[in-house]
Amino acid sequence: MERLQEDSFTWSRWRAFNLVSGRYFDEYKNLFKKYAVGYIDAERLRCRPKCNHYAVMFLKDDVFSWVHLTSDEFKDLIGE
Repeated sequence: MERLQEDSFTWSRWRAFNLVSGRYFDEYKNLFKKYAVGYIDAERLRCRPKCNHYAVMFLKDDVFSWVHLTSDEFKDLIGE
C-alpha cells in the first residue's frame, strides 16, 4: 500500500467513509485489504490529526474515503 500525501485526506473524503462501522472482526480484514489504497501517519494530517493512529484511504465504486486506525488496528488489518 502506498504512503499518500496529507492533502489527499480531506473533510469530505472523511465524511464519505461508509465501508464498515466495526473493524475488529476477521471478516473485515479482506474488505480493508480489497479497498485500501494508501495511508499516512495521522499525526501529519491537517484534517483530524491523531497521535498513534494512521489514516487509511479507500477507493470503492470510484469514491475515495478514509478513516483513522490505531497503530495496532493498522498492523492487524492492513499488515504494515
